[in-house]
Amino acid sequence: MASKYALDLINLSDASKLTSLVENRRVFTLNQCELNIFETYKPCSDVVLSYNGLVITSMMRGRKVMYLSENPGFNFLPGETVILPEGVSMKVDFPEADAKHPVQCATIALDWAVVEQTLDFLNEHYPRPGNSPDWKLNFSQYHFYNNRELTNVMNRLINISMEDDLAKDALADLTLKSLLIRVIQTQNMAMIEDGLPANNRFESVVNYIREHLTKKISIDVLCQKACMSKSNFFRSFKDVFGLSPVEFIIRERISLARRLLANPALSVSEVSDQVGFNNPHYFSRLFKLLEGITPKSYRQHMIEAEE
Repeated sequence: MASKYALDLINLSDASKLTSLVENRRVFTLNQCELNIFETYKPCSDVVLSYNGLVITSMMRGRKVMYLSENPGFNFLPGETVILPEGVSMKVDFPEADAKHPVQCATIALDWAVVEQTLDFLNEHYPRPGNSPDWKLNFSQYHFYNNRELTNVMNRLINISMEDDLAKDALADLTLKSLLIRVIQTQNMAMIEDGLPANNRFESVVNYIREHLTKKISIDVLCQKACMSKSNFFRSFKDVFGLSPVEFIIRERISLARRLLANPALSVSEVSDQVGFNNPHYFSRLFKLLEGITPKSYRQHMIEAEE
């Protein structure tokens, strides 16, 4: 399972002063997008929401159960994002919301013409090298975990929206391009978790990395797997996934480490060795950088969660 990075929390409204305790809405309007902060303070179900344009919504507190079209419902939790195209509505349940456990999410709505203009701009001025696909959103991958890069840019856009700055529209317009890039890259990373399609040019690369996490992985071999020169491989890989091949390998090793830490018979040093790190101190530093806690603390949290 991938790591999740939740958005920074913002202050809740004073529930005693609200006219509605279900999806109370605070709106921050910008030139090319609209930020909505929704809060719910009581249990309810079958709440229908719909927007114009592209919707990017990310949870901050609590839990929703989301229903899109005829698909089964799914839990929507902090550290996760959903995107919806224009004209698609969703039905939402709030099974646990109350005054002590409010549900809060941030929803960014963009005019569809702005989305198309931004994607056209990226494809014209920053085309992906080689045979990599154009910049485009994948609405079949509409629910995914936030990574650190996506979370950072969403936090930045939320902060800009709430600022009292005359230049906020200009800052937001620049940040929107970053947001769309990060959404696409995060979707591609989520697609890896679900299994890349057989015709994806990086399928053999990802499979090779995962099969050799405990060994030294040669970049030259990865280039051969992708049938690309080294410079083209680095550019294409980072364009598609938002990470360099080395960063991707590190994240895959840390992901494997999380699974191995569930085995109490293995010491942290042994886990470090089994995921390809010869230096356990270096492993611990990287683990804390990506997960926010040390391997020992992570294991302790797992033990406490099972009790």
